[in-house]
Amino acid sequence: MISVHEPNDQKSENSPKRPAGLFILFVLTLIYTGSQLLSSVSGVFNGRPDKSVFEAVKVENARLINEIKKYGQDINEEWIDIIRQMENVTLATLENFQLYSSILLLISGLGLYGAFKMFQGYKLGFHLYIAYSFLSLIQYYFVVSPSEIPMFTILANGLISLFFIFMYARHLHWMKAN
Repeated sequence: MISVHEPNDQKSENSPKRPAGLFILFVLTLIYTGSQLLSSVSGVFNGRPDKSVFEAVKVENARLINEIKKYGQDINEEWIDIIRQMENVTLATLENFQLYSSILLLISGLGLYGAFKMFQGYKLGFHLYIAYSFLSLIQYYFVVSPSEIPMFTILANGLISLFFIFMYARHLHWMKAN
């Protein structure tokens, strides 16, 4: 029988099969970080949005606050404060759009590379993914004052990051040292 592999190449027989859960995590990470990467590349090259985008953000948030006040009898002012804080975060990222997009490009590139290395079976990818998760958690701090960022946003993003780190950690036994 004719083989395209050298006779001494026993890699496929000796290495354990890639876990299916790792493949699913890789695909989910690829979708999310790939979309971040593409949007940040377009943000770097397109530059700062025009004034109409800023006004649209302000109008939409004002409409949302009015809707909440209109339909809610027991309005918790904290939710309105969160909406206003998110408006400030959005406006600050739009104001510094190229800087924010450049930072997001680097962070998402790190995450994509880390996920790819884990998919290949290297533990280095896990460490890079942890760094990516931490940097993506604090990405807004590069362009916005920490007091402007709602704790809800940090907690939600942190819990999702911890979940993915935990799920990737379950496959560390399959990965080999760097």
